[in-house]
Amino acid sequence: MADRNVNDTDTFATWRNTYNSTAVDIGDIANLNNEFNGTPTDLVESVNSKVTRKVSIALAVALG
Repeated sequence: MADRNVNDTDTFATWRNTYNSTAVDIGDIANLNNEFNGTPTDLVESVNSKVTRKVSIALAVALG
């Protein structure tokens, strides 16, 4: 995952693209608690491969 910044002088399109890229890095929150076997490519897959159900529920609450 890369650090992303949007400058005050950037266009709305730049902000939108940055926001969408961040969302892709996080992953689909609806997939929390699904079994995952492989190399994680986003935060949700990483959580699914390493933690218990209680931790992933807490993460879902924290992410809103």
